[in-house]
Amino acid sequence: MTKLRPHVFAAAAALALSLASPAAEAQATPLPESIPVGSFTFRPSFELRVRGEFRTDPFDIGGVNFTRGAVLEDAYGSNLPPRFDAPTYMTPIYASQWAATSRARLGLAVDRGPVTAAIVLQDARPIAGSMGYSTLQGSQLGAGLGLFEAYLDVHRKNRRLWFRLGRQRVVWGDGRLVGESDFTQRPRSLDAARLGLSWKDIDVELLAALIGTSPFGGLGTLGGAAGGGSTGSTDSSTVPTTTIQPQTGSQLYGAHAVFRIFPLLAIDVTALARIVRPPVAIDLTPSDTYVIDARLSGDYRGVRYAVEGAYELGRISSFGANRDLRAFALAARVAWETALPWHLTFGASGAYASGDSGSTDPLAVQTRFDPILPEERPMHGRMGLYAWSNLIEVGGDVSMRPTDTLSVNLGYRFVGLANPKGRWTSASLTPIGASATNESRVLGHQIDATVGLRVWDPLVIEASYGLFLTGEGARNILQASSRGQPDMQHFAYLQAVLRAP
Repeated sequence: MTKLRPHVFAAAAALALSLASPAAEAQATPLPESIPVGSFTFRPSFELRVRGEFRTDPFDIGGVNFTRGAVLEDAYGSNLPPRFDAPTYMTPIYASQWAATSRARLGLAVDRGPVTAAIVLQDARPIAGSMGYSTLQGSQLGAGLGLFEAYLDVHRKNRRLWFRLGRQRVVWGDGRLVGESDFTQRPRSLDAARLGLSWKDIDVELLAALIGTSPFGGLGTLGGAAGGGSTGSTDSSTVPTTTIQPQTGSQLYGAHAVFRIFPLLAIDVTALARIVRPPVAIDLTPSDTYVIDARLSGDYRGVRYAVEGAYELGRISSFGANRDLRAFALAARVAWETALPWHLTFGASGAYASGDSGSTDPLAVQTRFDPILPEERPMHGRMGLYAWSNLIEVGGDVSMRPTDTLSVNLGYRFVGLANPKGRWTSASLTPIGASATNESRVLGHQIDATVGLRVWDPLVIEASYGLFLTGEGARNILQASSRGQPDMQHFAYLQAVLRAP
């Protein structure tokens, strides 16, 4: 990209020319990615996203109303979270949902020698929508102006050594355990400290972050025979907490190392420790969770692949004592870009994650895998109907680029439960339900299509449609959650994203 001379009038002129007419953009002088002023370098950024969404027969709203959403939390005598016992008329079944939303970001990064300071403001809000529209994008949907990123970065000139402190985006590997979830209305950023070190073909990163700082939700305890469950539910069968430990909150600690051996083989090793104590956010429960993850990946002559496996262990605050956690998950993805016209690419993927057996014994070992802070979409498709927890997934897709401005992707996935009596969880880690009498592993079949169009270099328009055909297992769980037995769900969205520079 052509660099302009570093003064304000040149930058303003470039901005006026680029915004005057999209058709004349090729002839206009492009905006600079950075503007040097003395010993400082300013890097402004802007993003605007407008989206309309629609879906029928939502699976995660109506009927049963769960008061908490932690993957590892169970109410007393249940393998589901605490629920709000309300009259039927207060929890209607929704036939359809729609929403129009906007998300705007304005950012500025300033470099001076080995120091970078950055701030990104984000305004995310609904424009219009139907009843219950907030569940369309999961738990990340929210409204208002906020601070998305604000950090200070100190680094060597070649970035072989760096330290970053503040609110920041973090994505490790494919994002199955730590991701940003940019697809959602309010993507994830962490209040964290990170230290990075590179040596030859090895990159190492350490992380310490505060998580789950929401003041909502109940208290819980961990440790000792007194134990305790989470409160905050109106369910009369829930055993109340008997002991309150010091209020230390929740933290996530991690280490991530990448070993690049040659183009067709890179090894990622990740270790995570999540410590949850009161005050507990609505999507967490008092626990100690540890995850060891290994990922093999490569990209060579049009072949890209990734194979990942994770083992999870720890303890969960339960009723009368702490409950042991032992769970695991696997995932694989391969794509082959052929030499055929339109960059025709074939892909295949599969995933497995252990689930719970449906046992209501508060002392039994919990085998339900918790993906910690995952990418919500499109990790398992744009519909967001399932997570890397109690999962069997097998699928394939075909993508093509007929022109430099047009891209098309068509995909199919079979979705099942690793344990038919276990919990079904959405991509946003929202509990959909479980059925103690379900014997079928089949959740259903998902078909989706996405078309992207870059009509102008800064502007991308994307449209997507998804169809989920419910299987016997899904219908049993939805019926147990008082959400009916829909045969299918339709999902569609149209969005435009404008970015500068």
